[in-house]
Amino acid sequence: MSDVITKSIRLDTDENDRLKQISQQEGTSEAALLKRFVLKGMAEYRLEQAILAYERGEADLSAAADYAGVSVYHLMNELAQRDIAPPAAAEKFVDGLKTLMDTFGGSDALQQTIASLEAER
Repeated sequence: MSDVITKSIRLDTDENDRLKQISQQEGTSEAALLKRFVLKGMAEYRLEQAILAYERGEADLSAAADYAGVSVYHLMNELAQRDIAPPAAAEKFVDGLKTLMDTFGGSDALQQTIASLEAER
């Protein structure tokens, strides 16, 4: 077993009362609840950081999932729920539009759309 380290926090009266109420509802100790809440908060923080790194192109899907401590499938679902496209997908889409325009020609509106999408990169 690894070393156990004790941390302490300060709660105001209302926060303490809410913690007591939840503890009674859950039938578990306040310490166990606090640990669960801290671990959940840490997991949520790591997921947020992993998603930000993925969006910036600093981590691929696998590395981001590993950092967040979740499966690639879980991360993919989270990204889909947040409507976050893979960074490469947007780039490939613009490149595909340019290829189509070069091959078949394109309207002024299409050229403006491509220019706008490139400016967003």
